[in-house]
Amino acid sequence: MSNTFVENYEILSDEEIVSLINGGSIELLQVIIDRYLPKILFFVKKNCSESEMEDAVQEATYALYSAVKNFDGKRSSFNTFALLCIKRSVYSGIKHGSRAKDIPNELLAPMDGLEIPDCNSPEKIFFDRESYKSLENSIKLELSGLEYSVLQLFLSGKKYIEIARELNISEKSVNNALIRIRKKLKSS
Repeated sequence: MSNTFVENYEILSDEEIVSLINGGSIELLQVIIDRYLPKILFFVKKNCSESEMEDAVQEATYALYSAVKNFDGKRSSFNTFALLCIKRSVYSGIKHGSRAKDIPNELLAPMDGLEIPDCNSPEKIFFDRESYKSLENSIKLELSGLEYSVLQLFLSGKKYIEIARELNISEKSVNNALIRIRKKLKSS
């Protein structure tokens, strides 16, 4: 997903973006996450201990995803609905987390030697985004304008006939472009 692709959607309301996501533009989920992450972090820091924060942020982000999938727009704004889902998720996690403290020690397994990967550190997220941008730029340089447009539409889940209509070309041209794209990307 290119930065300009995301930037074009920055002007849309949350409800419009949620509608697009539920219509198949799942890549726009990152726009919603970027908008709500500061709210999630603020709420989690306010309500959780340091040891619970990472899990709470993960649960709250999942609650945001669920809010996107379940929002119908009939009773409230997406912001109100999403924040309610996030708060309930965090409170539920706190409630369940406090129950875990009551487990007798003899039932707990030792964690010595257990490696916990640092999957979502800010540094990893930053470097992953940079790697993605670099890969995307090299793909742009390798492909023609038409091929790149076909690839973007194909990766967004469009069918050959939809791509053909949108780009005003034949389905055969779409197929040929995808064949060329595969060859070029395999050789690079």
